[in-house]
Amino acid sequence: MSRRLLIRVARGYGRFLGVVLSLAHRVGGQRLPAGPGPTAGVLVAAHVALVTIWFGPLGLAIAVMAGLGAGIVAGLRIRHRPLSDEERRAAERVFGPAERFDDVILTDLSGRGGRAFTLPAVDGLVFCHLGAMFDAPLGPGPAAYPVPGQLLIHELVHVRQIVDAGSSASFLADALAVQARHELGENVYRLRGPGDAHHEWADHNLERQATIVDRWYGGQSSPSRRPMDPDSPFAPVIAQVRAPIPARGNGRRDRAGRSLDAPGPGV
Repeated sequence: MSRRLLIRVARGYGRFLGVVLSLAHRVGGQRLPAGPGPTAGVLVAAHVALVTIWFGPLGLAIAVMAGLGAGIVAGLRIRHRPLSDEERRAAERVFGPAERFDDVILTDLSGRGGRAFTLPAVDGLVFCHLGAMFDAPLGPGPAAYPVPGQLLIHELVHVRQIVDAGSSASFLADALAVQARHELGENVYRLRGPGDAHHEWADHNLERQATIVDRWYGGQSSPSRRPMDPDSPFAPVIAQVRAPIPARGNGRRDRAGRSLDAPGPGV
C-alpha cells in the first residue's frame, strides 16, 4: 500500500471516529455518566457494529452489549480527574485564563508505547490521556519532555486544537493523518529553528504546533534557554495561542478553522 494511500486511510478512520463521537454527543452523550467509560463504550460499539451489522437486530444487540461491557471496564479501570488548581495555574501561565480548562479530564490511559494522547469525548469534555504521568503531570516527563510540566503543556495544545477545529471529525482526521506520517518515518514534531517562528500557526501540523508551545515553555527554543522567554523568536506565535477563541453569533465558540495537517516548514 502506498504512503499516500495509508495516510488517506488514517484520515478516513479519524473522520469515522469523530463522526461517531459527534453523533453520540448529539443524541444525548452529555447526559451519560462522567468519565472515560461512555466514550470507550461508544467507540467499541461502533467498531463491533461494523462487523455485526449484517446480522440485523442481533448484530445491533451484540454491538450494544460489547459497548456496555467496554464502558463498564473502562470506567472501573481507568483513573481520571480534572486539572488540579496548581495544574490549571501552570496552564494559564501559558495559554491565559480559559473556560476550556473546565472541560479537561486527565486519565492514566496511554497509547502505544506508553505515549500520551488527547481525545474529545462523547459528553463534550476532552480527555488528556497521560499514562504514567497521570499522578505527576507537573513533573519531568519522558526524554522529549524533560522540563517539569512540559508534557502536560504539549497535550493542552491539543485541547486548544480540538476547540479550534470545525468538529471532532475534522480534528481526528488531521490527528490520525499526522500520526500516520509519523509512523511512516516522517518527523512530524521537528522544528528546524527560529525560522519556523515566521510561519503562520496554521501552516504547522498538529504535533509541530504542540512542539512549538512545549519547547517555548521549557526554554529549548530560546537562545537564552529561559522558560517562557518573552524575547523568544516564538513569542509572537505563542501570542496567537493565547488569543481568545472568537464566538459565533449564536454565542457558541467558533470552531471553524483551517486544516492543521499542512506539511509546513521542516517536513
